[in-house]
Amino acid sequence: MKTEFNNIDKRLESRGDLSETVRLADLEKDAYDAELEILRTLQDEFEKDADPGTSFLDWLKSKDKDYFKRILLSSGGSVKNKPKEPKGVKKIDLTQEMLKSFDLLSKLSDAERETIGSMLKEMLNPKD
Repeated sequence: MKTEFNNIDKRLESRGDLSETVRLADLEKDAYDAELEILRTLQDEFEKDADPGTSFLDWLKSKDKDYFKRILLSSGGSVKNKPKEPKGVKKIDLTQEMLKSFDLLSKLSDAERETIGSMLKEMLNPKD
């Protein structure tokens, strides 16, 4: 339905399944569970370690960053950063790419080629 505020003629029907939504919900649940487990572990450590009268926030501020990296969770070890593996170099066949470009250019009209040429000149030689 069109109104003065939008240009929508009709509602589109939904497509696909909800697998992506379910996957994201599962990820969110896992993240919540991990955060809850960390909080419980910190609470237990606070009760064991803190002096009487110390607030939880003050106790957290008194710990260095390495303390939090050494926290052990029930299903795993200490938290460590994994270095990212370098991705392989993608090989490009320049001859094939050039032939595709020439094929595309041969199918364009003179006006289209002229427009593309002027756009390329503007991109490569911008005016200040």
